[in-house]
Amino acid sequence: MPAMKWKWSNFDLQMKAIVLACTGLVFWLTVFFMVYSEIQHLNDAVFSLEGVEDLYDSIHEMRRYEKNFLLYQGRENLDQTLSFLDKARQIYSKMKESPEIFSGIKDVMDKLEISFDEYGHGVEYFKIGFSEKESRPNEEKIRIAGNRIIELAKTLLIHNRTKVAKTANRATRLPLASTGAVIFLFFIGLVMINRKVVKPLVMLEQATQKIGRGDFGPIHHPNRIESEVDRLVFAFNRMVEELDARQEQIIHARKIASLGTLVSGVAHELNNPINNIILTVDTLVGKRTIPDERRARLLEDILEQAIRASGIVKNLLDFSRAEVSEMQDVDLNLLLNDIFKIVENELALKKIRLVRKLDEGLPLVRGNRQGLQQVFFNLVINAVQAMNDNGTLTVSGLVDSNRWLMVTVQDTGEGILEEDLPHIFDPFFTTKEVGKGTGLGLSVSYGIIKKHGGRITVESKKDHGTIFTVALPVKEKKDK
Repeated sequence: MPAMKWKWSNFDLQMKAIVLACTGLVFWLTVFFMVYSEIQHLNDAVFSLEGVEDLYDSIHEMRRYEKNFLLYQGRENLDQTLSFLDKARQIYSKMKESPEIFSGIKDVMDKLEISFDEYGHGVEYFKIGFSEKESRPNEEKIRIAGNRIIELAKTLLIHNRTKVAKTANRATRLPLASTGAVIFLFFIGLVMINRKVVKPLVMLEQATQKIGRGDFGPIHHPNRIESEVDRLVFAFNRMVEELDARQEQIIHARKIASLGTLVSGVAHELNNPINNIILTVDTLVGKRTIPDERRARLLEDILEQAIRASGIVKNLLDFSRAEVSEMQDVDLNLLLNDIFKIVENELALKKIRLVRKLDEGLPLVRGNRQGLQQVFFNLVINAVQAMNDNGTLTVSGLVDSNRWLMVTVQDTGEGILEEDLPHIFDPFFTTKEVGKGTGLGLSVSYGIIKKHGGRITVESKKDHGTIFTVALPVKEKKDK
């Protein structure tokens, strides 16, 4: 069985958090014990230094009384010299019990002990000589031993002061170094968190916003899984792929449904004129003797129904063609007046008042006259059909900022529901009853205006009428 390879990427987020927490705890405990140990060493060094300072002070007092005795003699000076010698020896004996003091200076301590013995023997001999009044010790021997004791004590004092300073320096540097290490690791952690967590999350946020706008593009991320964030990005990309596939299926289903709606509407639309043609032809065939006047009327009915069927087919062809040809200069005033003449009878039958607010001398637009005529005819007819009797149709035209020619078609009809407004230009969408529209008119009009570099918008509120606005770029004047 192959050995398992331990990789950081193999751990889940919870395990990584536990490992990092344990590592941090071990680090802080290590730092704590190191600082505690240095503080203990510092305390020991200070305690040793205090003992050495007491020893040094006692030796100084011993030498002072020694000099007084050698200069002025006197029993009191001799007793004080012996007293401070005993005190110095006691301090030395206690210091020998502490190994910290002997560290690195054992030879100094040994020499100090020998010097104490030599000095003590000389002073004791001097004490005997003093009591006998005849005998005097060798003063030079006492001075040499005393000077040696002073020098050794001074060396011991300097050594311990240096040791205290070094220990204090270490005890100070360690917290600073550990704090610096923590700050450095914190900075590294921030960089890693920003690279491994924050940046991918920002990318996820931006990607979700793109999805809201209909863009199902995946997140570009290294194709490797090393963390939970990588897994999240990978899962997000899979979700996007699934959503994109579902979106394609939904679009396909909508197309099928829309095609069914289209076929149903077209079949109904074509069925009426075809039935009328069949009935009329049957009448002509069944009755051999028909007055010429009636025969002409029946033939006119056949022609009218055939034209109606041809118009339905033409609408389908117009929708299927995505091109604008035969571009020319178009005068919208003349074009709209022609449309008004076509719908004049329709307006009269429904007693609809036509209000014209077309500025004289509107600039020309560059476009396809037939296509623009179809657009405005659809808008006017829709407005007429949306109104009951005694309505008002207002058509306005003006130039906006010398660049856009704005034409509005406003009616006083029933209006459009707010939830239907976003779909009003969708193919096959209609608010009319089945058989009264295929939902192609506004969609075709929208496409034509787009091809002309313009825009078409709608404003409506239920029971408050509808306003369609067509904006077209005016023809640029060429310098002569």
